[in-house]
Amino acid sequence: LELGGYLFLGNCLQVIGLKTVPADRAAFLVQLTTIMVPLLDAALKQDLRAISRQTWLACILAFIGVVVMGYDGKEVSGAGDAFASIVDTFTN
Repeated sequence: LELGGYLFLGNCLQVIGLKTVPADRAAFLVQLTTIMVPLLDAALKQDLRAISRQTWLACILAFIGVVVMGYDGKEVSGAGDAFASIVDTFTN
């Protein structure tokens, strides 16, 4: 039941985010999970060196790729961006 509640909340926030934010920007915000998971892991272990260099390199390359694909010259801010970012917490 708890997992279903998280999934429902995540889907609701994703729909709100996609309604108010362009799809490329929403994809950028959702893909930040690639960076946040190793950072959270390192924070919980209290050691940045606990994460391998390969993982950090993969995270950096993924982040650069999403930035290049999502760059449209517009400022990134607003409620829709916040909803799309919060989706990461509940769906991944």
